[in-house]
Amino acid sequence: MSADQEAKDDELLALASIYDEEEFHRTESGQEGEIHLCIELPADFRLLVKGQMEHLVVAASRPLGPSLIQVFSYMLLGQTPSEHTVSSLPPLVLSFELPADYPSRTPPIFTLSSKWLTRVQITALCRRLDELWEENYGNVILFTWIQFLKEETLDHLRIMSPLEIQSNGSQDQSQAGQRQAAVASGEKSKAQELDPRAVQEVDFKTDLLTLLLDFDGAQKEKVFNAKLFCCGICFSEKLGSDCLVFKECQHVYCKTCVKEYFEIQIKDGKVQCLHCPEPECTSMATPT
Repeated sequence: MSADQEAKDDELLALASIYDEEEFHRTESGQEGEIHLCIELPADFRLLVKGQMEHLVVAASRPLGPSLIQVFSYMLLGQTPSEHTVSSLPPLVLSFELPADYPSRTPPIFTLSSKWLTRVQITALCRRLDELWEENYGNVILFTWIQFLKEETLDHLRIMSPLEIQSNGSQDQSQAGQRQAAVASGEKSKAQELDPRAVQEVDFKTDLLTLLLDFDGAQKEKVFNAKLFCCGICFSEKLGSDCLVFKECQHVYCKTCVKEYFEIQIKDGKVQCLHCPEPECTSMATPT
């Protein structure tokens, strides 16, 4: 076995031991793979939603000689800005192929994709991956790339909370993204040159806010389902997947106890006010 092959096998084996199958997938050939990387967000990271701006055209007319000249006025209609706190954003996906002479001579062939970054921003990240390879020439590089993408993406692109997005689609974020990436790269002209390895996974019709909030909600549910909770009624420890949480107060009870509690309330004629079992808590049950 060559030194390159041994280094590749060791690197891929280490990645497989660190990341689960949802995060790291390796093809049967062993020379190609895909890594899903969730960026580490600071506490209370927020999305700032400015809403879609629309043009309302109001037409009026006034006579001028034998003809009529149409006079148009324009009004901008916009939604009130809103903020949403999120704990996670959809992962960056690093797809790679390891050449025969990697790592001694050639870097991995890769693409980098995202559902919420613009192609300009992804291009800036691709350039940084190239720089990291040059700085570590001849050594395995995947773990270094992964660390950078997970821990330094926000700083490198100068993305801060609140992250400004438009509610009507991902493309409307592109101008802000281009400005940030241009500053990050240090040269505005370079920001216009899109790297073919930079892939934006969603089209312009996608509602970016819905996409981000749905992903964050799914991740929170996944964490909740895997966590142990003590039921406030029977005092037994149950997995979150067997529990219910009242959104307003965050009190948690097992599904069996909540079911029995609600059945008693319904029998007592309290169908319209199913509230939290915690004494003096006024949180109402809400559909999920």
